[in-house]
Amino acid sequence: MNSVLERAKELYPELKALKDELHRHPELSFRELRTTALLREKLIPLDLEPVELDMDTGLVAVLRGSRPGPTAALRADIDAIGQQEPADNGVVSACPGVMHACGHDFHTACLYGAAKILAERRDTLAGNVVFLFQPAEEVTQGAAAMVGHGLWEKLPVKPDCLFGQHSRPEIPCGQIGIVPGAIMAGKSHFFITLHGVTGHSGSPHKCVDVIVAGAAIINGIQTIVSRNTDPLSPLVCAVFSIHAGTPENFVPETLTMSGDIRAHSDEVLHQTEKRLEELVQGIAGSYGCGCRLEFVPQVPVTWNGPEMTALARKAAGCIVGESKLVSPQGNMGSEDFAVLGRHVPSFFYWTGTGYPGKDNPCWHNEHFRVDDEALPIGAALMAQSALTALEELRPLE
Repeated sequence: MNSVLERAKELYPELKALKDELHRHPELSFRELRTTALLREKLIPLDLEPVELDMDTGLVAVLRGSRPGPTAALRADIDAIGQQEPADNGVVSACPGVMHACGHDFHTACLYGAAKILAERRDTLAGNVVFLFQPAEEVTQGAAAMVGHGLWEKLPVKPDCLFGQHSRPEIPCGQIGIVPGAIMAGKSHFFITLHGVTGHSGSPHKCVDVIVAGAAIINGIQTIVSRNTDPLSPLVCAVFSIHAGTPENFVPETLTMSGDIRAHSDEVLHQTEKRLEELVQGIAGSYGCGCRLEFVPQVPVTWNGPEMTALARKAAGCIVGESKLVSPQGNMGSEDFAVLGRHVPSFFYWTGTGYPGKDNPCWHNEHFRVDDEALPIGAALMAQSALTALEELRPLE
């Protein structure tokens, strides 16, 4: 058995206890005060070098090896979402309306495990390892906040590479997903406001009805995916909220709607924004409505380049063996790990956390759960990724 995995299995009781503690006390984005304090306390015995970003939540620490060499970074997200967890879901959140329904408690426990494993090997390390416990992934703002607070400038040296992982309930425990290229989508939000002319519902000819124009816009947006984009290029472009009107006998004056665009390439994302603007302005004008359209960029595509994919495959193979490496299709969800990946060569794993042969609810479902037997695999995967990178990226002597 791989020695890193063997050590991770010995740490299972501690990793399980930490994950359960985090799960019972979930915290929303940028409010992870208890989580941050707990992690800081857990890391003290590891004798890591803290990096102060002057942020209320999140944590960065550096492990310096005994000899010079490259620097690898490992990242986990620590926040939860606003959702009520059922009382029969195993270890249950004690915070009403907040739960870890995306596996961030799992990611955090695994990164702590990796830090402990690597700290024990400090005397043999040629290089450094940076541990990033990132806040606010669920609102896709935490990575940008860390960068904005000087993450790269305040580190002793900018990392040569970066690894992260995400629990994947569709992949059985024991398997690891290696996805070359786009693994998660880039995302942009849009907000549309229509202005018409209000009046009595019995005199529609004297009004400009934003409801009718809005309905036409929603129908028209569907054609962007079906008629304006290569069918082989993944794209989501849809409206997810609409608000207009109050009394039944009034034609409303204003309508607002919002939605998002998700794509596996920046080019498709930008082309879709351009087409959406043309379509919305055209339809609104044809119905006599004024219109305002705003785009709010969120995160870029999460991309696994060929060199980092080769490193990741080697590391993951050391942990579970080549036969347990799978390559599913990318996902249209988004991850602000991609923000960090725009600064440093990076790789993002999918770690199988599904219960084999059972129903495994997806991310953000109230019944979401993680097979805890995956904890040693996730911890070993992070540790081995750093070890493999430090070895492979070491300059030739």
